Amino acid sequence: RNGIYPLMNFAVSRPHALPRVLSQPQEDPQKAKTPTPEPFDVETRKVVQMQCNMELNEDKTQWHLTLLLILEDKLHRQLSYDLLPTDNSKDLATELVHYGFIHE
Repeated sequence: RNGIYPLMNFAVSRPHALPRVLSQPQEDPQKAKTPTPEPFDVETRKVVQMQCNMELNEDKTQWHLTLLLILEDKLHRQLSYDLLPTDNSKDLATELVHYGFIHE
């Protein structure tokens, strides 16, 4: 979310040991709950400058979109995406707002 490599500082030096369970009770499929999606953070900073670049992939079958966003606090955010034939600009912008990458 913040910075170019935000996941580098979260590496675990060794895997956590999981407790062993002999048997787990079978759940009734009708009682099984679907996971509720976690709420996303809302971006409050506005984009002051944006650069968009589109290129064809090596196999020349799909477009690759790269956005470089500069937010009002001088933070740079680079996003990239392989475009699908069904994608349109309005849906992509809505998705960026939904996931908290840009301010509405």
